[in-house]
Amino acid sequence: MNLFQILACRSTSMNTIIGGIEFVLNMIRWAIPVVLIILGSIDMFKAMASNDDKKAGEAKSRFIRRLIYALVAFLIPFLVTLAFDMAGQIIKDNGDQNKIGEVNSQDGNFFTCWYERNN
Repeated sequence: MNLFQILACRSTSMNTIIGGIEFVLNMIRWAIPVVLIILGSIDMFKAMASNDDKKAGEAKSRFIRRLIYALVAFLIPFLVTLAFDMAGQIIKDNGDQNKIGEVNSQDGNFFTCWYERNN
């Protein structure tokens, strides 16, 4: 990593963008599954309290769907982070092979900055 890449990756705008994306991914990873599980539990409790088999069956199927949605919401940020890391490493490796001290087009690239910040 040369001085230009260090300056570009440590710029306020790049850190703000990457920080914002990390915040959104963490919210998706944790808040959405927790909310879905809580809502599903409330629905199950209401159905059990009503002693209605039809409502209990509907609540059970809704709860299972919400658990699946929670799992998907938990996995999406992982897959996005994995893709960003892979893209950053590929760009960084290609840039390192092509670089002999000159400024490269990969310097300050979003994905290389993401990779450098998270690894």
